[in-house]
Amino acid sequence: MATVWRSQCAFARFFVGKTGRILNNAADLGIKLTPESISVSTTRSYSNYSHSPLVKKIKEQYDFEIEKNPPEWAYVERLLPLETIPPVQPKETYPSGWIPPKEEAKDLPYFMPRTKNHELPIYLIITHKGQRKVSMLRKLEGDIWLMNDLIKEHLQTNFNRYIETRVHELGRFIEVKGDFVNSLREWAYSKGF
Repeated sequence: MATVWRSQCAFARFFVGKTGRILNNAADLGIKLTPESISVSTTRSYSNYSHSPLVKKIKEQYDFEIEKNPPEWAYVERLLPLETIPPVQPKETYPSGWIPPKEEAKDLPYFMPRTKNHELPIYLIITHKGQRKVSMLRKLEGDIWLMNDLIKEHLQTNFNRYIETRVHELGRFIEVKGDFVNSLREWAYSKGF
């Protein structure tokens, strides 16, 4: 059935705009065929934006009304994303292993605030097709140089080797050469961050 319909469409498209000599039918001689006069319906799929027709009557196409009733607006607000991350509910332990910050961390001369998702800003940056790995501590405040010395001391005692670091005071971050993200997170949790 589909092949018959395709052949009819192709046959009809072949004769559009030509004088009618379809199968030696004498009644059609001299009549000019147009797409509207052909009974076979054809659909056109537009392959790109430039060939597609312009949109007309947008107001009729999208019918909507503005609702100002506050009780009904509550149903819409449920679907909207939150503007800020809600505060974490305090518990004994969390299933993910997440640890909340402690109050004694605010008394230290250096500070590492949490991100908006309540996570530590410690990241692993991999460059040069996986050959270069750098652990980065971001959003640091206070005495960054003292924090750098403590981080170096902690990593050197854990890994028994020299650790290279770079302190960027204006950017408020410390870079540690190598993949030390888990060890740095343990150190930050032990300090209460």
